[in-house]
Amino acid sequence: MAHDGGLSRELTTLRRGWGLETEGLLSRVGPLISGWCELHRAKNDREARRVLRAAIESAIEEFPRDDRLAVTIALCIEPGAQYALLSDRVAVLMERLQVAERTARRRIDRGCARLAAEIEARTHPDRGEPDPDKGWFVKRLNAVVRLDTPVPTLIEDRLIVATRDGLNRISAQLTVPRVEDGTDAERDVAADARYGVRMGEPIRQGQRHFRWPLDLPRPLKAGEDHTYSLEYQVRDGRPIRPSYAFVPLVTCESFTVRVRFDPHHPPRAVWRLDKVPNSVLSDPPQPGEPLPLDGTFEVVQDFAAPQLGYAYGVQWLPEA
Repeated sequence: MAHDGGLSRELTTLRRGWGLETEGLLSRVGPLISGWCELHRAKNDREARRVLRAAIESAIEEFPRDDRLAVTIALCIEPGAQYALLSDRVAVLMERLQVAERTARRRIDRGCARLAAEIEARTHPDRGEPDPDKGWFVKRLNAVVRLDTPVPTLIEDRLIVATRDGLNRISAQLTVPRVEDGTDAERDVAADARYGVRMGEPIRQGQRHFRWPLDLPRPLKAGEDHTYSLEYQVRDGRPIRPSYAFVPLVTCESFTVRVRFDPHHPPRAVWRLDKVPNSVLSDPPQPGEPLPLDGTFEVVQDFAAPQLGYAYGVQWLPEA
């Protein structure tokens, strides 16, 4: 994205001090953000504040809840977060999400990075590249997590349905959760299309989040469905967090996860994750009702109509 770095810098400047509540707001907004929301039409700070707030809230309306909250608090939009210092607003986010300061600041960075990407996409509609995250939904997702292989492997089969004519590109995203000791490190993920799509080059966003463009075999008409399959492997040799969580970012009607454990290293306990706030996933594990393993050391869970922004899946305690 040609302007992504500039947009990120402008958003970083905008969230300092009073954010959108700052005096002299018109003179503080950078040219990229100003051009995006046509701020030149605003005659004063009051109008500029209204235009900016409306544009930002529209841009983030489909973000996960935590990202929306991080953006609105950082920019001094969220009710109850009108403080003169960003550090005070970070404290508000810490309390709302029940996370540490470092995590809250990362959430703000992530939310603002997503906002910059959204602004960039909306600023250049003439590129003829519709948003690959829109125009389709997931009818069915089947995920298989294999822990009995040399490296952790995830296979995802999706049945999608187009909601607009001419759908020819969608996207896939994967985040390798931070391990329980909280350490940060760049993760190495290999991905391959098993069938149904052609996978583009990965786009790394931070150390642990990956995104891939997926080209469909042919354009779909509205209402037409299509099935494809992807395989991911974490190849850096570092431990993974003992869980698999699906957080839908587009509508998903049904979801099934199957986890196959290593019979030589069975878990101490396995339990279901059902509509868990995304922020809770990084907390210390709190085992729920235990799930038994079958004779193949597998556990299977089904979920109907998972809600956007919440986590669904399976978590476990590794062997002692």
